[in-house]
Amino acid sequence: MARILIYRLFVSTIRFAAAGLALFVLLELAFCVIGGSDRHVWQAESYDPVPPELSVRPVSWAGLLEDRVGMSLPVLVICVPGILLIGYSWGVLGARLRRFHGAGLLSVPFSLFACLPGFWFVVLVAIYSCFEWKRPGFANDLVVEEGPDLLRWWHAAVVALPALAAGAAWQIRAVSAVLEREVTRPYVRGLFMAGCREDEIFYRNVVRRSLPALFALSDRPFPALVGSLVCLEYAFRYPGIASLLVESVRIGSYGGILLSSLAIAAFLSVARLFSECSARLSTPGSPIG
Repeated sequence: MARILIYRLFVSTIRFAAAGLALFVLLELAFCVIGGSDRHVWQAESYDPVPPELSVRPVSWAGLLEDRVGMSLPVLVICVPGILLIGYSWGVLGARLRRFHGAGLLSVPFSLFACLPGFWFVVLVAIYSCFEWKRPGFANDLVVEEGPDLLRWWHAAVVALPALAAGAAWQIRAVSAVLEREVTRPYVRGLFMAGCREDEIFYRNVVRRSLPALFALSDRPFPALVGSLVCLEYAFRYPGIASLLVESVRIGSYGGILLSSLAIAAFLSVARLFSECSARLSTPGSPIG
């Protein structure tokens, strides 16, 4: 197992470094070659102190990263477990109900909420926040000085729900598709002809043999999740790491773009690392020591 973890960690590090290099190239191309800016990405003077547009208080880049990641963590804590729990449990149920197109029926409510109803949910909460709380979006929030900061978790939940719904809908279909393909294999018919019960065949054989493929799906919704949060955080003026990317692009802050992009790349790299290690270790015959 140690060899597998070290190898996958090495591959993940290379991917992260390649993403950072590609980001530098894209910045240079977008701002200097296309935009005509005289500030190059390799020049130290291009990375000014944190602009006031990115922080309401004077902070360093490290402090800005800590603040933004701290705001995005509650959103991810709601989104990631929700996507995995709903996606896998409802995906297995959808495969069991494959005769009734269960995967499609179970994913439809999430897909609808993530599209039109999710958009209107965001709009209505923003309007209520503006007129009732006299605050546009989540800017200039009230500070909770005593007790649990439930207001912060409420804001995080509002941002997370549409993104969670979209990721869960995709995961339900993907998990169900893997299991439905496994059900069509010849050994399933052989076990059924031998007198085994359908639920025993499904849970003891189909699900168990599909574990590597199911673990490999664990990180697939996260790129779409990040894309959703970029839109949602900025729309709500929620000061997370995803909105930092949009704000930095708008004002041309190299430091903010690099900081937010590398943080997102690190999140996706860690998710991919977990997915690959889990899939490899759950493969029959893989070394575990």
